[in-house]
Amino acid sequence: VQRQQADATAEHLRRLEETLAQKGMAQSAGIAERSSKACQHNGHVADKVQKHQEQLQRRLERLREQQQAAQQKADELREQIRCKGSTRGVACRSASAPTTPNGKTGSVRDVRSAASMPPTPSGHCNASTAISESSTGTP
Repeated sequence: VQRQQADATAEHLRRLEETLAQKGMAQSAGIAERSSKACQHNGHVADKVQKHQEQLQRRLERLREQQQAAQQKADELREQIRCKGSTRGVACRSASAPTTPNGKTGSVRDVRSAASMPPTPSGHCNASTAISESSTGTP
């Protein structure tokens, strides 16, 4: 009787170990499958992030180009205003005028200050005075 119980217990233990091993293998296979899917998902996400960053970079470059074009146009308009407002017969963009790093005559500050000056009694901006004063260093 004890022998039968021992055999039954041993058989039961063997089945439990076998079942545990099968479940362990199934769990390992499930983990491997989920890991593989996660790696694929992460790869897709990385691709999307890179594509988005490239789009942002292209957009930033376009915006910088637009800003540069707008700044250049504004500089040209300021120069035109300065030339139109000049009442002393000073030639615009004269060779004696200082050149800025961007190739314009006078400094950006000079053009801005000339454009923001109140009109003279004749109704013209006193741009030539502002530029000549800034080049001599007197206010």
